[in-house]
Amino acid sequence: MANQRIGYHGTGGELFVLYLKNIFLTIITLGIYSFWAKTNVQKYLATKVEWESERFTFHGTGKERFLAFLKAAALIIGVYIINFIISYILALVIGDTAAGIVSVIIIFTLFIAIIPFILVGKRRYLSSRTGYRNLRFGFDGKSLDLAMLFLKNVPLVIITLGIYYPFFSMKLETFNRNNTRYGNTNFQFEADATEYFWICVKGYLLSIVTLGIYGAWFMATLQNYTWGHTSFQGKKFSSDITGGKIFVTILKVYAIVIFTLGIGMAWAINMAMKVFLESVSLESNVDFSSISAQPDTGASATAEGLEALADALEGFIG
Repeated sequence: MANQRIGYHGTGGELFVLYLKNIFLTIITLGIYSFWAKTNVQKYLATKVEWESERFTFHGTGKERFLAFLKAAALIIGVYIINFIISYILALVIGDTAAGIVSVIIIFTLFIAIIPFILVGKRRYLSSRTGYRNLRFGFDGKSLDLAMLFLKNVPLVIITLGIYYPFFSMKLETFNRNNTRYGNTNFQFEADATEYFWICVKGYLLSIVTLGIYGAWFMATLQNYTWGHTSFQGKKFSSDITGGKIFVTILKVYAIVIFTLGIGMAWAINMAMKVFLESVSLESNVDFSSISAQPDTGASATAEGLEALADALEGFIG
């Protein structure tokens, strides 16, 4: 059977109208509609992706994202109140300066500890809300496992001044892809970390020498490599995107955005998605009869709420 290639059918005009609606409603609701706006875009993009004559779907809602944001805000406020009480008690015992240091350490530790929760929770939520042929995707990665991955590898990245990063990146890719499933069937990802390391070394060096021009070819190599080592039901994916195609697409995207003063962003996004998605294919048909539903009833938008809150605080402070 010939390779089953992904198709993308979005248009800049449709996305532009959706952006206008989202911007208008976000402004008149003082930002509250932004949760629905984000969901609307994801629903639109999902329904424009086609594979084997079937479209994907996205079942998330703006309401669950908004409620998750409120829960996240309540959680953060609760943490700060508890930390304030602890700091007050410690100040009476060990002094203001020492109590302040302890307070900063507590907040910093909690911030670091919550990153794996946000990353896993967000991926779990998005996967559980994405559907195809009446089945949902899922993500079974654990926050603790990702936290351990960070604890073991981030120090090595720092000690080696970034040289170890490709190995860490490959471990993250393996964690994400092997824990992703469609229904009750997992994707498989197997790659050689050393081979990936040398691909990255070549890509970084040539990108520097060519003042960034080789970056397009580096991007193509990375996409083709990661998809080429991904499989489903033992059937391999492949990607045949080229650096030249990416380079031309980047030039077109920048030209559209710059010369239209940003108005053409919707057309630029559609162009980029079409180029990257339609380069991916699977070597043969999937046996859907062997796949059954495995809904993730525990997946929620809480992690996205925390991320949205962090972005809002960063924008406010900035």
